[in-house]
Amino acid sequence: MGLLQKVPRKAWSFLNIINRLIKKDEESIFIYSNLGYRDNIRAIFEYLIENNYNNEYKIIVSLDNYEYLNRLNMPNIKFVSNVKGIFSFFRCKYCFYCFGKYPVKPSRDQIVFNLWHGMPLKRVGNMVKGYEKVDYNYFTHILCTSEFFRDIIKKSFNCDDSSIVICGQPRTDAMLHNHPPIKRREIIGRLLGFERRKTNVILWLPTYRENKGSELDILSKIQLERLNEMCISKNHTVLIKPHHLSSLNTDNLKDYKGIKVITDERLEYLGINFYSVIRFSECLITDYSSVYFDYMLLDKPIGFAVSDISEYDNERGFVFDNPMDYMPGDIIKNGDDFLEFAKDIIEHKDNYKEQRRVLCKTFNKYNDDQNCKRALEAVGIRLVGKLY
Repeated sequence: MGLLQKVPRKAWSFLNIINRLIKKDEESIFIYSNLGYRDNIRAIFEYLIENNYNNEYKIIVSLDNYEYLNRLNMPNIKFVSNVKGIFSFFRCKYCFYCFGKYPVKPSRDQIVFNLWHGMPLKRVGNMVKGYEKVDYNYFTHILCTSEFFRDIIKKSFNCDDSSIVICGQPRTDAMLHNHPPIKRREIIGRLLGFERRKTNVILWLPTYRENKGSELDILSKIQLERLNEMCISKNHTVLIKPHHLSSLNTDNLKDYKGIKVITDERLEYLGINFYSVIRFSECLITDYSSVYFDYMLLDKPIGFAVSDISEYDNERGFVFDNPMDYMPGDIIKNGDDFLEFAKDIIEHKDNYKEQRRVLCKTFNKYNDDQNCKRALEAVGIRLVGKLY
């Protein structure tokens, strides 16, 4: 939260009182993020604009990097810094966040929807050791993708059943919808260069590991070279998107035509929604990232690079006693496993289709592209006169 982190806790307690006293504008929507314009927040905002909600609602978007968005110049839309955003938060009836938050309790007349950023596999919130008594409940509603996760979300954020909204991730709408049509060749072409727009993408999304070295350590230099050669010869590209907090050094990948790296900053510059990229991949390789719950909706193969799962369990911990029982895909514990999984993908082998489909229904109640609409309706945001 930048400057906001320096605000003393007692000051935030005083702001709770201010928030209770200020009258809310029932035709205003406030959207907040302290980690950029992306994920569920971006999905909700773009849905609001595409469907002309700004004709009936005033929409204020509070971001740490808000300046460049002011060029959009749309009616009833305002972009502000997260410092100034607190004043808009006080006045708005409807508030949404998924990264960061103002630690201010909602007033009686206010709706604050914590969209979060994925269902947990690793422990979050009050389930993390040492954080059991921290107050994370600054919302009236919180997203949960199925009944399976209900108790986990309640334990993680110390909330009750009345706060739970069963809804898919708004960000997955871009991954699932077909209208307007998104052209695969255009997305891949802009991402990798139009001369390579017909390549097949093996998507690698490693989780952030604080002080744990490089996410690429699972592959030796020789194995990286073999992977690169395999991809080039079979018209595939391994596309690595590091975690936004990662300091991954990718200098040693510059000479590999079959292995590329993309960042949030690059995607933002190109104007590409990352979930459109996910949609057009052949498979996913990840570890403990919640993105795989989303990816299962595509019914495509998943590989789990979990060579450090015991260490990770001891340090961070998982919400399940046996996390690998909930990983419907090939387990990758070393470089040879990684190469074998890539080879299976190239040869169109899918070894976990049935297990994946069963667990997908457990993890995701909805498998359509209506989650933005569903989330807005859950808190009573509707367009007057529009049929639903």
